[in-house]
Amino acid sequence: MHLYFMTRGIKKEVDHFVNDMSAQYFPYKMGGKMYHTQLAMRPIQLWEVVFPETAMNEVLKTTFTTNPVDRKEFGLGLGMVRKMLKVEPVPKFDENAMGRIVNKNFVAIYPIGIKRDEKHKGEPAKFNNGIEKWEGDENL
Repeated sequence: MHLYFMTRGIKKEVDHFVNDMSAQYFPYKMGGKMYHTQLAMRPIQLWEVVFPETAMNEVLKTTFTTNPVDRKEFGLGLGMVRKMLKVEPVPKFDENAMGRIVNKNFVAIYPIGIKRDEKHKGEPAKFNNGIEKWEGDENL
């Protein structure tokens, strides 16, 4: 059986929950014998990576190693996720470019999309708390 759910919380507390869940064993019978199996907590995580546009080739090469292709098993779901996040498919990159060495052992990395930064014009207004507000930033 596979149970899917989402968590949200302080990372330390979520990690504690995952560790506690991972420590649980449940009995099952196979071939007339009783066994115990440990819960396998396998995260499905959505990441937003923010980087300078000038580093896009290196970041893509570091993340994917080879140019990603849209996986057919995601079907319409991938398109819906892209629409929800307002992103475009991950562009092709120079596979001969330099990539950084990062551990990807036992990690599946599925490309979703990319969104370019919005360009702001002029100078930001400064607030007393040090936050900058650009013209058009309605969220601040």
